[in-house]
Amino acid sequence: MNNYIVFLLVIAMCSWSSEAWIKENCPINRIMITNQLGGGQVLGYKCSNWLSQNWRGGLSTLNQNRTWEFADVTNRRERTRYECDLWFGARKEFHFDELEIYRAAANPRCNQIRQWAARPDGIWFRRDHDKPLGLVRPWKKR
Repeated sequence: MNNYIVFLLVIAMCSWSSEAWIKENCPINRIMITNQLGGGQVLGYKCSNWLSQNWRGGLSTLNQNRTWEFADVTNRRERTRYECDLWFGARKEFHFDELEIYRAAANPRCNQIRQWAARPDGIWFRRDHDKPLGLVRPWKKR
């Protein structure tokens, strides 16, 4: 009986980790950061992931009403996580550090978005195509 239980456990573990569980024709996920600050304000950002600290490279900027977008290239064995530092103002006085903009799930997700929008009152977010943006974080001031 013990051998039978061990056999079932091994079969269950093998089938769970099988590539067969990945959905066919699964549209990739998109992550977006949008500058909606207005008044000609420029949004500064620096993004990284835990696999490569300088994944995005140095400091970057987004002009008003511009969007930076990338696709999720998740490795199932390593749950990818992206973080960004965002700021604006003459001396970067309005900021938010280490904002987790995306964390991959253990199971594949298809055709999802993570849209972050920088507005004068804070950082707005939505995860579904058909829902409006909602305020999630006010800006911190130096």
